[in-house]
Amino acid sequence: MSDLVRIVYVSRSTFTPMPAERGIEPNVARILSQSRLNNARRGLVGALYFGDGCFFQCLEGRAQDVDRLYAALQRDPRHTDLKVLDRQPIDRTSFAAWSMKYVPLDAPMQALLQRQGLATFDPYRFDATTVATVLDMLRTGGDAAPEPAVASAPTQDAGTAARAFRLAAAALAVALAALAVAVLT
Repeated sequence: MSDLVRIVYVSRSTFTPMPAERGIEPNVARILSQSRLNNARRGLVGALYFGDGCFFQCLEGRAQDVDRLYAALQRDPRHTDLKVLDRQPIDRTSFAAWSMKYVPLDAPMQALLQRQGLATFDPYRFDATTVATVLDMLRTGGDAAPEPAVASAPTQDAGTAARAFRLAAAALAVALAALAVAVLT
């Protein structure tokens, strides 16, 4: 039996988000960059959606690593009202290619919200079927802030690959920060 789990949790941002039409919210971009670095180091994967001041996040990995991160997230001042919507053992991860995938899902999410009779993104009101639908949308949606690819040669050891990944992730973090500054000025 596998030691892998998936949790889906939601939370509310403690910051006032900028309008969605201005691109990736700068606070979310920083969270995304930090999550990608930390999750890669911890062996975790997942996906993130942010809308109307709410986060919807899926984390997958070894149970003890997921639980340790969730405990830390409960102390993170950038969000509040954390609530686990789903937790279950899994045989394999759904987001293996992403340490943290970010999907904007604007049109598909708006259609889902309309079908649910919701005017805004409020994942606290999602039932189990809606949670599963959003997870499927995250799996199939394109990443709005792609993670840098890390080429690995057959002779490359794990330490070299990890260093290359950290360098590429740091470059992405710098690029996202520059984008955020450009958007805000």
